[in-house]
Amino acid sequence: MKNIAILGSEGQLGLSIQHMLGQYEHGCNTILLDKDELDITNGEAVNDFFKHHSTLDLLINCAAYTAVDKAEENADLAYQINAEGVKHLVENMPSSSVLIHISTDFVFDGQKDGAYVESDTTHPLGIYGKSKEEGEQALLASKKTTYILRTAWLYSPFGQNFMKTMQKLGSNRPSLNVVDDQFGCPTSSIALAEVIIQLIAKDRQWQKDNEGIYHVTNRGKASWAEFAAAIMKRSDLSCQVNPIPSEEYPTPAKRPKNSVLSSEKIERTLGIPMRSWEEELQAIIELQQQLMLDKIKSIAVEAGQAIMHIYDTMPNDIGVQKKSDDSPLTKADLASNTVIVAGLEKHFPDIPIISEENKNKPYDERKHWNTVWIVDPLDGTKEFIKRNGEFTVNIALVKDGKPILGVVYVPANETLYYGSQGHGAWKEDSQGNRSHLTNTKGHYSTLDQVTVVASRSHLSEAVEAFVEDLKRSGKGVTFLSAGSSLKFCLVAEGKADVYPRLAPTMEWDTAAAQAVCLEAGRRVLQHDTKEDLMYNREDMLNPWFIVE
Repeated sequence: MKNIAILGSEGQLGLSIQHMLGQYEHGCNTILLDKDELDITNGEAVNDFFKHHSTLDLLINCAAYTAVDKAEENADLAYQINAEGVKHLVENMPSSSVLIHISTDFVFDGQKDGAYVESDTTHPLGIYGKSKEEGEQALLASKKTTYILRTAWLYSPFGQNFMKTMQKLGSNRPSLNVVDDQFGCPTSSIALAEVIIQLIAKDRQWQKDNEGIYHVTNRGKASWAEFAAAIMKRSDLSCQVNPIPSEEYPTPAKRPKNSVLSSEKIERTLGIPMRSWEEELQAIIELQQQLMLDKIKSIAVEAGQAIMHIYDTMPNDIGVQKKSDDSPLTKADLASNTVIVAGLEKHFPDIPIISEENKNKPYDERKHWNTVWIVDPLDGTKEFIKRNGEFTVNIALVKDGKPILGVVYVPANETLYYGSQGHGAWKEDSQGNRSHLTNTKGHYSTLDQVTVVASRSHLSEAVEAFVEDLKRSGKGVTFLSAGSSLKFCLVAEGKADVYPRLAPTMEWDTAAAQAVCLEAGRRVLQHDTKEDLMYNREDMLNPWFIVE
């Protein structure tokens, strides 16, 4: 088993490496180090670290001062981290260790016409590039085994980066001005992490024989404006990107006009092709969606556990109160809401939240929210009080009025229903077994036998009329019933064919389950207009609708 340490473990590359290590049977003992665990500007601290880790096989240095503009004012700090810190590492590490160091396109001045190769002469324009160049020189002067991986324009689902900034701004602005005369290779830190994993996997002799400088970027070339426009398109954002010359966006530090790096050497050495930046961007946005869904599932389960703690341990003390609309509120509602709001604010701080338990945001504020969480921390409070288990935790992500991600969790039997736009709808049991939810039977109007979600003994007049219409058209009708948003889930998983909800509901009652139904090939249509049910409206009381 190899012993590896990752410096800068909380940055986007450090997190990407950890993510990729989790995808492989890598057989590594990993030490995660951020600046609080090891300050590389402190030579004594670095020396002490290596004394206690003399068997370290690989050190991956993702730690850097990367604030390009601030470096012009904080030159001493930039050099301490990017140059002196690197010297401390290479001077103190055991001779048997391998150092993989991350460098940058900023060591070049950007004046070359074509792509830069590893042997091109460096000529940085500013303090950041100069400090990184000095760090490289320290490694090249050493007799120890070192790798310098130059990369450019890094982005990922982790940390702060250009992609996430564009997504944030694109969610709230109709247009954006972006520089169009600086060119580079947009590169995901996941792609860079994959290369690092390949280097980690090699044996010690191979690592020694192949040390040196490598350029690692995705293939192709783009301007910042082209990159931004692609992010908007693939993130389904309507924000218009307006190309501008760099003179209209002055910065304290000069940027290379040409940051394009050739990755042919690393492709040849490892025998693996780098993907085009367009392909990589699509893959990263899909990964971003999957990671978001995984996090929401985790938050929903945690909220469900808070509910079940009260359900199981306080059956006679659930703290029933009455809300302004005379509906019940329990300690479980509040406990679940606390968990969900805290989780969403921690992991997705830029997205506002509408929850049943904190819903009093004026529409003048809400109408500007293109993207919003809509949450029901305990859907089916009456079922919770009755102790029949038919209550759920509902979390939905709504974009431009449409639910694009939804998680419905059933705490009593630990079942998850979830759907994410373009990724299908799924049911997952407590053991992690998944089943794909899809509409195989077709629209209820084409069926001879129709299963309706409703109560046989307590049909409202409107639902009675709906059922009578079905019978008059020659269809046999059977009934299923369930509490809370489980009614939607019965349709999503094909146990029922239609759910006429011809009675009042609120947006948080339906948003998450609608996302599941949409991905299962179902529709949730307003009863009168036959249009899709939409969200974050001025009146959050839903019109009557039919799930079909």
